[in-house]
Amino acid sequence: MTTYIGKPVRRVEDERLITGAGRYSADIDLENQAHAVMVRSPHAHADIREIETEQVLAMPGVLAVVTGDDLVAAGIGPIPSFTRIAPYRFENADGTEMADASQYPLARDRVRYVGEPVALVLAETVALARDAAEQLHVDYAELDAVAGLDEATAETAPQLWPDSPGNRSCHWETGDASKTNAAFTDAARVVDIEVTFPRRIIAYMEPRAIVAEYKADTDHFTIEVGCQSAHWIRDGLALVLNHPADKIHVKVPDVGGGFGSRSIVAPEFVAAVHAARLTGRPVKWVCERTESFTSDMHARSQRVSAALALDSDGNFLAVRLKVLWCHGGYLAPRSLYVLLNAMPPMVCGPYRIGHQHFTLEGVFTNTTPIASYRGVGRSEAGYILERLVDAAARELDVDPVALRRKNLISPGEMPYASAAGLLYENADFEKHFDQALEALDADGFAARQSEARTRGCLRGIGAVPYIQTAGGAPDEYADVLVAGNGTVRVAVGTQDFGMGHKTTYGQLAADLLGVEPAEIDVIFGDTNLVAKGQGGHGSRSMRIGGNAIHKTIMAVTEKGRHIAGEKLEAAVGDIVFDGGLFRVEGTDRTVTLYDVATLAEARGEKLDAAESYVVDGAAFPNGAHACEVEIDPATGHVTLVNFVTVIDPGVVLNPLLAEGQMHGGIAQAVGEAMFENVVYDNGSGQLLSGSFMDYALPHADELPWIETHLSPRPSTANVLGVKGIGETGCMGSQAAIVNAALQAMAPLGVTHIDMPLTSEKVWRALTSKGS
Repeated sequence: MTTYIGKPVRRVEDERLITGAGRYSADIDLENQAHAVMVRSPHAHADIREIETEQVLAMPGVLAVVTGDDLVAAGIGPIPSFTRIAPYRFENADGTEMADASQYPLARDRVRYVGEPVALVLAETVALARDAAEQLHVDYAELDAVAGLDEATAETAPQLWPDSPGNRSCHWETGDASKTNAAFTDAARVVDIEVTFPRRIIAYMEPRAIVAEYKADTDHFTIEVGCQSAHWIRDGLALVLNHPADKIHVKVPDVGGGFGSRSIVAPEFVAAVHAARLTGRPVKWVCERTESFTSDMHARSQRVSAALALDSDGNFLAVRLKVLWCHGGYLAPRSLYVLLNAMPPMVCGPYRIGHQHFTLEGVFTNTTPIASYRGVGRSEAGYILERLVDAAARELDVDPVALRRKNLISPGEMPYASAAGLLYENADFEKHFDQALEALDADGFAARQSEARTRGCLRGIGAVPYIQTAGGAPDEYADVLVAGNGTVRVAVGTQDFGMGHKTTYGQLAADLLGVEPAEIDVIFGDTNLVAKGQGGHGSRSMRIGGNAIHKTIMAVTEKGRHIAGEKLEAAVGDIVFDGGLFRVEGTDRTVTLYDVATLAEARGEKLDAAESYVVDGAAFPNGAHACEVEIDPATGHVTLVNFVTVIDPGVVLNPLLAEGQMHGGIAQAVGEAMFENVVYDNGSGQLLSGSFMDYALPHADELPWIETHLSPRPSTANVLGVKGIGETGCMGSQAAIVNAALQAMAPLGVTHIDMPLTSEKVWRALTSKGS
């Protein structure tokens, strides 16, 4: 029998997509469809005095103008931040409630960032809607705005929310402050750094879009929208619209990227759905790329003061982080919950660190709200820690590789309880670290560095181990139906938005059932076809969705054993299933899987099952990154010469797709480390990097070939042995790049630089030291 698990099977999705047969939200057109355009605030901070709709409503082809007051009158509420709603509720360190700061789908009374939606204009065509939107007059009373952390936290700063003095949304802490402080007091050496994480545009390849249809006779919505969970969007819309969830059908077409923030209900979605109900017409809204820069959720945007305590032998004693999080004018749904669950647990990383203390303050600014983005929280924690370790090596004048090796948790210490409260099940950090250094040819670096100097260039290498928590919603649903016609239907509650689930789930189901992958029909992203689901996020799909499929197929084959026993006139206990055959153990008497399905159908039954799988805790993918950079000091240009990654994702179902996941995550990390930065004018709150002319994404020719080494150690926490892979590419890779650049610049006295490593920033750092 052919085994498909572990084989580099090419994606079954690709032929349809690369031949132009993909179907994204913007490709969907319904009969009698109307088109929506959003009117957005041109101000970062202003009161809305009046919205004059009469003139626009009289324009040819205009069907409706919807405002925030219209939504409230229709019983529609804000999109909740969930900061005060279980199970997402957190309290401040003093026991008080955190700020709510939920955002209405269309602004009421006040706007708090440029691009905030104020009204929806609906017309017969996009062009007519756009023309009408430009004519809609909104009378604003402009207020002072603050876009930067320093400005927002100043005593004289304008206040964004009356119940959040000092523009603070929250103050939260975890860890043992007393023991951590004692460790710092007793330390032989303390290393301090301050790092800033640039605000990022998520820049989906496919801009957001939605098509909504309403049937008044059944009070039922049908919605097609690119997202990361059909069920989350359905339930989120039901909550905001105050409408029964069973009267909302969400279908997810092809999706061009998710990265975390496509899990939440967008303001425009609510407005478009309401417009469909208001007019009785299908409504289509497609975000323009230009408006997406201000209207899509942003990411990262933190300033972190960090310290590492060491004893006289260079052993790590304790780590302390103080985070200021600039999350924009509102708190996006579950954003605070996700960050606080993701970042603090990873502050110790792969190292033996005795104590930790973590504090976070949220800060309101007149900027676009922040949401989850690939590696949320864990990526930042890994970056900070690895910057600290390199800084410690410089201060101690020791080899950073040796310092890391000295403090890495060994395989013999597993399972290891970290000071941050996690239990690492298994990992070999030093093996992966050494493997990455060997693949980079670290031993030959000195010769390459000398050669670069003959050309007037600087060279550096960076190498970091990493560990990640793969978490997310802990439960998932699957149902499986085997049909007598030789096909298998596998429905699962996860969501594909580019990862290749039809391929990998097909491989898994084919192996477990002993059939061909071509016979497997994998279904997701439809609330009518899949009973429930948690979607795709947090590196969870194969670890939880795959195990849900495994559990369900075990139930199917168990059901089949009973039917096969009757057919073969044998006791159920004597029936075994393997390779697509039910067999009487110890004999050659068999019946095929599909024949058993036919027998079930003849009895008016189905060979099927539906199961939910719940995982107990997180998993811990881990590995190492190593890279080499070259810098031209005359221009500050940084070239990423090569990049090596080693990854232990647990059992690998498809190494080809696993490598693709690593390449994508690393490419996004390269963007963060070297190119991407959202820039606002601090005084006005106007976005200065509002297009791809000013916001730089990495191009293919700016990336080296990414050498990927899979080094799997099966997880013991689930049957499939999977740990996860989706976010590991951006765990520690930014630190490897920045540390490499700092090593290159160290002979010239540069010991600190923040991301991104733009040519101007690097050149200024070098020239300020007199190079």
